Amino acid sequence: MKVTPRLLALAFGMLALHAANAQVTYTATDISGSTWEYDYTVSNTVLSSNLTEFTTFFTLGEYSNLVTETSPGNWSPIAAQPDPSLPADGFYDALALDAGLASGGSQSGFAVQFTYLGSGTPGSQLFNFVDSNSFATLFAGQTTLSSGGSGSGPTSVPEIDPSSLVSAMTLLLGVLAVMRGRRLSRNPVR
Repeated sequence: MKVTPRLLALAFGMLALHAANAQVTYTATDISGSTWEYDYTVSNTVLSSNLTEFTTFFTLGEYSNLVTETSPGNWSPIAAQPDPSLPADGFYDALALDAGLASGGSQSGFAVQFTYLGSGTPGSQLFNFVDSNSFATLFAGQTTLSSGGSGSGPTSVPEIDPSSLVSAMTLLLGVLAVMRGRRLSRNPVR
């Protein structure tokens, strides 16, 4: 099978599309000693409906003393501590008190302070976009460091969700199969 430049561009474009869809960006600010603050900006660029709830997770053993600092007036935040007796990660969750964040919209002003138990600077976290009625996860990803943000922290590369990678590879294989079938139908074996 001949790999054309168009086919290569399609494959790389599909992988780049996922990486470009950073939905939750953050800045990490060192408040004092091991006390840090994450400031989040949430973008609803993957849901066709309004985003009414999102959750960011704080890994057990790396974070403690989570405290909600700020949120936009139309959102209600809550912080749950990592709990070694369960064991369970902690989380910061924000629920919209109105229609939520429209598709294509962006909202900043979400902040949580915490004690970072690791060394260096805290990095990216797992997040979920949640259906606030059924509590089903609508989208999951990794937070990414805000470009041009005032916070410190390592530049993080968006992680590709394994299910998205499988979907992209399945689509690519399907395109290749269709292209091969068309080529064979134009040049039948004699």
